[in-house]
Amino acid sequence: KAGLTPQQKKMYNTIVKFIEANRYSPSYEELKQLLGYKSKSPIHGFIHQLKRRKWIASQKGASRSIIIL
Repeated sequence: KAGLTPQQKKMYNTIVKFIEANRYSPSYEELKQLLGYKSKSPIHGFIHQLKRRKWIASQKGASRSIIIL
């Protein structure tokens, strides 16, 4: 995807593949494990950046609500 950093692209692709395989969006904990992070803080940051760039959206207050735009 154009306009994304390599880390953002990796996060985006991980979310897309997870949704395709499972038919629901991943939790932050699952993303942390899939991407090899030790905390969820970077996951929050990447999700926020992808939302701001309009690559994904989510329903406020709902878990597993990431939507690919």
